[in-house]
Order: sequence, then C-alpha cells, then structure tokens
Amino acid sequence: MPDLGYRIDKSEVLRYLGHQGQEIDRELDALIDKVCEECLNCAEPRYFWQVFEMEERGGQPALAGTGAVFQGKDIKKHLNGAKYCAVMAATLGFEVERAMMRLSRRSATGEVIFNAACTALIEAVSDRCESEILDWGRARSLTGVFRYSPGYGDFPLEQQPEVLNVISADVRLGITLTDSMLMLPKKSVSALIGLFPEGVREARHGTSCDTCENRENCEYRRGGTSCGK
Repeated sequence: MPDLGYRIDKSEVLRYLGHQGQEIDRELDALIDKVCEECLNCAEPRYFWQVFEMEERGGQPALAGTGAVFQGKDIKKHLNGAKYCAVMAATLGFEVERAMMRLSRRSATGEVIFNAACTALIEAVSDRCESEILDWGRARSLTGVFRYSPGYGDFPLEQQPEVLNVISADVRLGITLTDSMLMLPKKSVSALIGLFPEGVREARHGTSCDTCENRENCEYRRGGTSCGK
C-alpha cells in the first residue's frame, strides 16, 4: 500500500485490547508491533464526505435536496441550529478482513490484536476525514461538532442506508449493508457532523457518552476513557 501517512497508535491498540497498565512481555510486545505492521500493509484506507444544507421536516433535522430525515431526540439536539451537515464515510477495504481470516487460522491472539489494530486505524482514517470537514467549516466561519453515527443514543441504526446513500458510499467506497445494518467491509464508519454559524453554538468536543445507551455499563468510562477517545 502506498504510504498515505497513516500510523497505528500502539496506545490505542492496547486500549482496545483492554490494557490497563499491566506489564507486557517482550514476546507479546513484538507480536503487537508485527500485527500492526501487517494491518497497515494490507489496509486500503479511503474516505469520502459531502456537505448538505440543513432544513427541518416534521420537526426533525433533514438534508436539503435529499429524502434524508434523521429521527430521534439525540440527533435533533446534536444538529439543532446547524446550517450545514457533513455526511462522511470511511473504510479500510476488504483485504483486512481476508487477512484477519488467514490470521485466525494461525493465531487466536494475533487475530484479536489484528482486530484492535484495524479498529485503531479506521478511527485514525475517520479522524482525518473529520479534520478535513472541520477545516472546510472554519474556512467559512462555521463551527463543527464531533461526529455522530447511526446507533448512537436513540439515532436509529436503521437510518444507516439513508446516511450511506446520500453520498453514494457503495459506488465511491464499496461500502454496503447487510440486512441487520452491518456495514461491509466491517471496518467502516459512517457519521454526521453538524456545522454551525459563529455565535449560534460553541463547538462541543469529545464523545457522545452523555447520550449513549451503554453509558452506565461502559468499560471505557469505568477506565476513565471512552470508545471515541
């Protein structure tokens, strides 16, 4: 894969593995490094985003010029006052899944580490995409909020097709959905980012912990972090 400037943050991999400061022996440490390198070598990181004007339909936020109307109190609150909404999607491609399948036949430990490495990498790709969107907004005196995905809070996972369809993620990125709304390739992300005029709303940074249905049972929160950093 051409060097696209992506790196896998080892500390993030350890976090996804549930590491809480325990000592790591040299052999495991070397395995983590090797698996992270394998992940980078086979991943095909891609992303796409598009900005839409916001409007309201039936009391819910909607994307102008499309049929997309987003349901739920949480996404309404999240986008309240937004002038624009950026719709984004990112993926690592199918090769990482084939590599994980091959690795599963050799090493259960390696498979778990590879999965964590892929998760850290898709987050890095999504962060780069989000950064581009926020830069686009700042150039137009707009303030952005953190990305919000179907399945967060009471934003229905069933709206995943609408999110992906408005940016033609199947054609542009090869992302499709199963009947249960699982994205394929599995290491893919879709999200919305609201963009607000200056003075309408200050940027909120962080994660969606306050609206997450798993908030009280989250292992990340108990450990002082979050699934979105």
